Amino acid sequence: MLFRISIFLLIFFHTSLVFSKCNFNTSEHLNALENPSNIKTIEIETPKSQRYVRNFLQTYSSVIKHGFISSKYKRRFFANIRVVYDFGICSFKGKIRQSGDWPDHIKIQEGKPIRSLDVRLVDGNIVNAVRFKLLIPDTRYNYNEILGTLFLKKLGFIAPETFQVITKVNGNKSLMLFQEKAVKELLERNYRREGPIFEGDETLLWGYKDYDLLELGNVSLSKLINENWFLKGENHQHITLKASQKLQEAYLDHINNFLKTKTVIYPNSRKNEDFTNYHLLIESMNGQHALAPHNRKFYYNVYSNFFEPIYYDGMLKLTKPISKINKNIYSKEQIKKINIYLDILGNNKIQNELKSEFFSRIRQNDNVFFTKSLSQLLNNLNEIKDFVNNKSQLKIIENDKKNSKELYFNNHTEHNLSQYSVEKIKFRKNRYEVQLKEILSETILNQIISASKLAEILSNNELEKKRIVFLPENKVSKSLAQELYNIKKTSFNDGDIIYSNNLNFKIYDKKKEIKIYQNHPNDWILFSNMNLKNWKIEFIGKKINDKDHSFQRMNFFGMTGCINFFNIKAQNIYFDIHDGHCEDSLNIVNSFGNIKSLNILSSYADALDMDFSIIDIDKINVNDAGNDCIDLSSGKYKILSATLNNCSDKAISVGEKSTLDLKTLKINKAKTGLASKDSSLSEVDEAIIENIEFCLSAYNKKQEFFGGQIKVKNIKCRNFTKKINTDDVSKIIMSN
Repeated sequence: MLFRISIFLLIFFHTSLVFSKCNFNTSEHLNALENPSNIKTIEIETPKSQRYVRNFLQTYSSVIKHGFISSKYKRRFFANIRVVYDFGICSFKGKIRQSGDWPDHIKIQEGKPIRSLDVRLVDGNIVNAVRFKLLIPDTRYNYNEILGTLFLKKLGFIAPETFQVITKVNGNKSLMLFQEKAVKELLERNYRREGPIFEGDETLLWGYKDYDLLELGNVSLSKLINENWFLKGENHQHITLKASQKLQEAYLDHINNFLKTKTVIYPNSRKNEDFTNYHLLIESMNGQHALAPHNRKFYYNVYSNFFEPIYYDGMLKLTKPISKINKNIYSKEQIKKINIYLDILGNNKIQNELKSEFFSRIRQNDNVFFTKSLSQLLNNLNEIKDFVNNKSQLKIIENDKKNSKELYFNNHTEHNLSQYSVEKIKFRKNRYEVQLKEILSETILNQIISASKLAEILSNNELEKKRIVFLPENKVSKSLAQELYNIKKTSFNDGDIIYSNNLNFKIYDKKKEIKIYQNHPNDWILFSNMNLKNWKIEFIGKKINDKDHSFQRMNFFGMTGCINFFNIKAQNIYFDIHDGHCEDSLNIVNSFGNIKSLNILSSYADALDMDFSIIDIDKINVNDAGNDCIDLSSGKYKILSATLNNCSDKAISVGEKSTLDLKTLKINKAKTGLASKDSSLSEVDEAIIENIEFCLSAYNKKQEFFGGQIKVKNIKCRNFTKKINTDDVSKIIMSN
């Protein structure tokens, strides 16, 4: 029987694609390339199709026998991937493998093999994603997953891009769900800077050694997804270890308390309501499957110093009445948030936006499903609101944190499971001294390991064929970064100012002036979650010999700037900044508003760096920057006048899907005058650029983006090596 099936499958698995790149200029179609509705098909072909067929048959047979997909069949295959648009074709190289754990992810339908796939592009991207899944629609309840992710994003939560797409795999045509994976590009799409990402560890649940499926839920904790971020530097490692310990403790508490309280996982303080609010939204969409510990995904926001949930695999049922309400987690505080959600979703403009976004992600418009889903979600939110409002005795049941780790270890004895625990950890000159304890025998091992081996423990819960979990007794933040206890914090304008211990600063309320002085070149300050209007901020850095300066791109708190703005509403702000010896003299993230005047003198690296922001600047002057004078990413920026002198690299760098509207530009001395790259569009009215290597440069640098574009109305370029520099997917347009 299998032989006949294999012969039949080979008829469908054929190879005909010719590998190439896009046959059009991507910078001319930036908006269209981000819209899923413009994708006609995604076509995948495996060069060694017979091996792929064999793997399909082995996986399919195993599923019939065992009832789930074993990880041993999830081997990767090289693939040629072609994306067909209305306006052209892009072809990329990639790798594919079986995705999913249950039988619904692989089937033979009308004689054709269909399976959910995990796809990794080696080059190029699809709607800015380089790692994604192509899922059989029924595995995620089709429209429910698409609309549910849009609801969550509209309400401020991290959710993956999801849409329907016609797919051809070795010639077999089927409708699939495209869903990006929880990686760097997902964070940036949701306006978050890259940081540690964790997920529930399913390794023990899927046939580990002699145990049945799901038997080991009470000894399964979490693991790191993006170990490459961990390995970027010492401070990246310290941040990740601190976050990992917090999340492991939350998983232990959940194991200890779930039967008593039915509580959710709280990696943050219970006073932080993000996870409770996420829980009520998931419940209101009947997506309890997303709340299972092994399905959870988490992002650690280094700016806010807390975790955020990442939506994954909810099995949502949007048109159904709410199935249950967890009475143990909601309190009166949720009523205010529910009202906000109701106001947002009840707004006609937002409803029309949601409908348009939903229709652009499905192959055939379904107004009935959209209308019914939205109405039911509003009803379900109101039901939770009524429940909370009518229960006067309602209160949060606090977790019992006592003996959570002891209970966890006892569960190992119950299952006779051999695992090691990282009991202690110390940082020792670019290496780590760890104490391991075998949980059953309590045998102690002391080892000194590299950062890469520690990353293996964090991401795989395994090292040198030993099963190891990260549960140190000592507080890693204290042992690895003593400076954590050398910071200061003060409230200001309903927000927070956090700064390093040695920094001096004074606030003059009547003058509306803030003066900041470094005593050490690593001193920094963070303004977060506030409104600033008509303030003048002066910064004087500490000059130091470069040889004596121990420089790291990011400090332990995730800051790259000497002055850092996060989630700031700025209005008529004035800056005067001198001698910033940080990666950025001024770093602005997730903020919006207006800067009247900005003067930056003598920067160690970048003078100004802005990310995920919408900022207008009336006038900016930069002199002497060790790298870029201005670096703009992932935002919308407008500058009336810019004068930039002696920039060691680029005078202005515009990247990562940004737009720049610049009226008057003067540049003297830089390697590159204006660079617009990676799906960015820069428009300049008038520019005078001199003593330069490249006046204008437009190109594609990062895989997850497309070409860049520059439009200049009037430009004078003097003393240059080359006037323009561009690649074949970018464009520079000069009117004069």
